Amino acid sequence: MITLFNKDIPTNPGVYLMKKNNKVIYVGKAKNLANRVSSYFTKEHEDEKTKELVKNIDDLDFIICNSETDALILENNLIKKYSPKYNINLKDEKTYPYILVTKEDFPKISIIRTTKKLNLSLGYYFGPFPQGAWNLKKILTKIYKFRDCNRDMSKTYSRPCLKYHMELCKGPCINKSLSYEKELNDTLEILKGNTKEIITSLNKQMIESAENMEFEKAIILREQKQEIENNIHGQISEYGKDIDEDIFTFSHTKNKVFICVLNVRAGKILGKTFLFIDLKDIIYSDIFQETILRYYSKFPLPKNIILQNEFQSYHENLITLFEQVFNKKINLFFPKIKSRRLELLEMGLNNLEKDIENFYNKQNIVEQGLKDLYYNLELNRFPLKIECFDISNIQGKDAVASMSVSVEGRKSTKDYRKFKIQCKDTPDDFQMMREVIERRYGKLDTIDFPDAILIDGGLGQINAVGQILENLGKDNIADLISIAKREEEIFKYGNPLPYVFSKSDEALKILQRVRDEAHRFGITYHRKLRSKRVISSELDKIPGIGTKRRELLLKTFGSVARIKNTSEEELSKTIPNWLAKKIKEMI
Repeated sequence: MITLFNKDIPTNPGVYLMKKNNKVIYVGKAKNLANRVSSYFTKEHEDEKTKELVKNIDDLDFIICNSETDALILENNLIKKYSPKYNINLKDEKTYPYILVTKEDFPKISIIRTTKKLNLSLGYYFGPFPQGAWNLKKILTKIYKFRDCNRDMSKTYSRPCLKYHMELCKGPCINKSLSYEKELNDTLEILKGNTKEIITSLNKQMIESAENMEFEKAIILREQKQEIENNIHGQISEYGKDIDEDIFTFSHTKNKVFICVLNVRAGKILGKTFLFIDLKDIIYSDIFQETILRYYSKFPLPKNIILQNEFQSYHENLITLFEQVFNKKINLFFPKIKSRRLELLEMGLNNLEKDIENFYNKQNIVEQGLKDLYYNLELNRFPLKIECFDISNIQGKDAVASMSVSVEGRKSTKDYRKFKIQCKDTPDDFQMMREVIERRYGKLDTIDFPDAILIDGGLGQINAVGQILENLGKDNIADLISIAKREEEIFKYGNPLPYVFSKSDEALKILQRVRDEAHRFGITYHRKLRSKRVISSELDKIPGIGTKRRELLLKTFGSVARIKNTSEEELSKTIPNWLAKKIKEMI
């Protein structure tokens, strides 16, 4: 194994990337790269996880840094980029949405679910919201007419979108003289929870407008005031005044880490985030420090963090780390005596305890379902990983196949795959399934096979797939099962009789969930391809329209339907007159 790594590894500080099949599986930092990397291959490791890591490495790379601090920052960024198998990976039990208001001349308001998109230089983030985020965005858009489109605001468009005509947007895409300063300030104040001041101001403006006989303006102000009072004011409970902090609670058991974080923003308890780390394959040196660093790589860093007293020894080190990695000074508190922060910490610990209890209750139900599948279907392998296939097509057109994956009873979206069918356009599901199974398993190493392969269909479908796997010489690796939609009967390859589970059985629900995910994933991909084909066929039949002009037209007008309804004069502002005339003649 050591002979694979006869690279001239320097003694500088830096980051090393361990790979398998050209995929990064572990990222680490080192004060001395040569010493740290060589230790993996020259020492006898007691830790089984480290042994497993070393066994899977077939290549490595390294990046030299100026200092240990630079290595720490780079390591953090690379882990976010690659999500390596053997590094800490926070898994959301439930992720609450955030509201983003962009920092632009013409601000955009949107909902984000994934914190991978979080970039504090791009806008103002509010949340997480345990409930009501979509309604809040809807109301703010209605009141202040913020855009929520993806149009490029550096350009001036010839016509606005539908929301302008619905009076849900001011149309900055066609009018660059608009000002959003007041609307932006009011929106930010509302999202900070300062609704009382806004309501008072609107009420004052409404009375003044009425006294000045400006009744239309007064009515608009009254409606804005009512919307805020009815839909926003009081939505979030107030706890204090100028408090911006997280209550970060942490629990480390033998095989898992759990964290529960209560978020207090602008004095309001906005929500709770519960996450866990499965330590089965994870390599770590200081689990608490690495966990809190990973967490704040995904979530906004507040001014204050409240932590359990047992972690007080980390005080100075964490402050230094946050400043070095995130370039932000924060305050840490480890409350011991009765106080507001101790009450919040106790609240966080109570939530953590309950969330862990719920996690294991749910886990026990899923584990029992997997056991029922294993024993009742007499499977050869315990079905920890299930891959499910589904075909989507309309009369063979734009045919696609999708593969969803369930790991330990939970969907694993990072492992999903989609296949554009390459065989002839005929509605032959068996031929299409043959192609997909051969593409997926024809060259796949035995070690990478799932425990079970699930087919959406009945006895005919499972027998066809079974024959394909036999022809490939890979029929005895994974258990082959299918689920028939009408009666939800389960078939196992080699047995003509179905297995019937009660509709309330978790075993059946596990298969239904992964089957439904494959169907949803496939339909989404199919619709995307069909939409592209329809758009292309409508415009491509017109002489003079190539790829660039088609993209220009769609970007300007949004859809073929809108191009049809656009006047020749308007079209001429984007394309030559003769081509505009041709479009009106042909579509």
